[in-house]
Amino acid sequence: MTLNSQHTVVARSLNARDVAARSLNALFALVVAVALPVTVAALPTPIPQASQTPPPDTAAPSPTPLPMIVSGQLIDFERGFIVFSSGDTLRLASNVSLIDASTGAPLAAAPSPGAFALASVDPTSGLVTTVHFSPKPFPQGTPIAQLPRQYVVQASSPQPNPELEAPRSTFTSKLSSATLVRVTVQVPPNTPFTDEVFMTTDTSGWNPRAVKMLRQDTLHFFIEMNLRTGTEFHFLFTRGSWQSGERDRNGLERTPRDLYVGGSDVLRIETNIYRWADLP
Repeated sequence: MTLNSQHTVVARSLNARDVAARSLNALFALVVAVALPVTVAALPTPIPQASQTPPPDTAAPSPTPLPMIVSGQLIDFERGFIVFSSGDTLRLASNVSLIDASTGAPLAAAPSPGAFALASVDPTSGLVTTVHFSPKPFPQGTPIAQLPRQYVVQASSPQPNPELEAPRSTFTSKLSSATLVRVTVQVPPNTPFTDEVFMTTDTSGWNPRAVKMLRQDTLHFFIEMNLRTGTEFHFLFTRGSWQSGERDRNGLERTPRDLYVGGSDVLRIETNIYRWADLP
């Protein structure tokens, strides 16, 4: 073997030893890395955020209930009370405001019976805080008879008027002969020509549209009925609702008429309507 060949063999031997040494070091480093525990950095503790719901002492207050608006016709106003023609009585607040509806100014004189009232009732106390007065019915407002009873000091009768209680039953025989009953009514001149007129009776539960009348001419309506002897009921007239019902000469709710069939072949009843509740 020549000298150059010996040098080549020695160089290759040294290179192989270096590669083996480097592989051994790498394997040792890997074993150490696996054997040692891994340290993980802890996450920072989150900062508590303020609650989105306010505590009870700072929560938004409940809205104030709106006043209830009722309307009706006045029959008395004194000693801290207002009395309507329906018989319902409400208590007045000590600082109640009395307003003239036509001007919006404070009422100059004490309200008189027959005037129409629009009252604001505080739902919390049940007291009347403001009353507007007008000689004409108010188109807005809940009828006083429909106000919840807990706000009424003195309640009205279940009937539209305390005097409108249905009469006791009258004995009628199945053998009684029929009587032709014709009821004719004259309406006020200011009655709208296109309006209809109805008879309302206690036997119908005071349905304001119980019996439709037929037009006879501009100012007269009529109805014909075959009724048995002994039939009795009370009746009034409306134009389809109690807001447009008839009134007496003074503009107050009138006493119902009485109809009794005594046994004749024909019974004719002629009557007048003096005023309507919703017309002057």
